[in-house]
Amino acid sequence: MFERILFATDFSEPNLKILDFLPEFKEIGTEEVVVVRVINLNRVVGVAGGINIDEYIEECRREAESKLTEIVGRIECLGLKAKPIIPIPAGDPVNEIIKAAKENDAKLILMGSRGRGIIKEILLGSVSEGVARKSDIPVMVIKHKTEVKRLFGRILYAHDLKEHSERVMKYVKFIADKIGSEIVLVHVVEKGEKLAEEKLRIVEDELSGYKFKTIVRHGTPHKEILKVCNEESATSVFIGGGVPETVTEKLLGSTADAILRYSKVPVFIAKS
Repeated sequence: MFERILFATDFSEPNLKILDFLPEFKEIGTEEVVVVRVINLNRVVGVAGGINIDEYIEECRREAESKLTEIVGRIECLGLKAKPIIPIPAGDPVNEIIKAAKENDAKLILMGSRGRGIIKEILLGSVSEGVARKSDIPVMVIKHKTEVKRLFGRILYAHDLKEHSERVMKYVKFIADKIGSEIVLVHVVEKGEKLAEEKLRIVEDELSGYKFKTIVRHGTPHKEILKVCNEESATSVFIGGGVPETVTEKLLGSTADAILRYSKVPVFIAKS
C-alpha cells in the first residue's frame, strides 16, 4: 500500500529529522523513497527586479544536488531504495510536489510543516496544507517540533460517520495489521445534531478484532479531536479530507485543515 512514498524536503534540520521515522515506514511495507526539493519561485517572481531567474534556478540546483545526494545516502543506509528528483523542479511548491508524486506513482506524500504562526496560516495557508488539500493520494505531515517517537503506536482515527472518513479506514486497518497499533476512534457530535448510533456501531464493527476504544464528544470537531488527542497520548491523527461545504469552511478551511494547522502530533490526511 505504501511501497513507494515521496519525501518533500527543504533541507532544514527539523525537516531532515523526518528521516528518523523511515524505519517505521519500512515496517509497514515501504520499499522506496522518492526525494523532491522544490525551488520556490513564489518567493522571487514579482519581487526579483534585476535578478536573472534562469541563473537563480541553476545556482539553487547546484547547491541542492549535493544535499540530495547526502539524503539519498542516509535513506539507503536504512535499507530502503532512494530516488532523487533530478533536475530539481522550480515553481510553486504545492503543484510541483503533487506533480512529482503523480509522475513517480507515489502512494503517500511525507512532508514537514514549520508552523509559521496561526494568523498567517489561516490567511495564507501553508505548503503542507495546500498539498493536503490538492493531493489525490494520502499526505502525512509531521510538525517540526513534534515530540512523538513512533508515528503509528497509538492512532487517533477521527470519524464524522461520512464517506470521506470511511475511506481512511483501509489505511488505519492496514497499519494496525502490520504493527499492532492501538486505535482511538473519535466522533464529535456538533451542536444541533444527534448521535447517529447505528452508523457509529457499523464503524465499530469494522474495527472488531483490533485494539480500539471509542470516544464520543460534543462540540466543535477540531477542538474536541485535539483535546482527545492530548488526553489519550495519540501519536498521530488520521482524518479524511473532504471538500469544503460551508462558507466558513471555504474561507477558513475544513476540520481536516484545522487539525493539520493546530495538531502537535503528525497528521495523516486522505482526501475522498
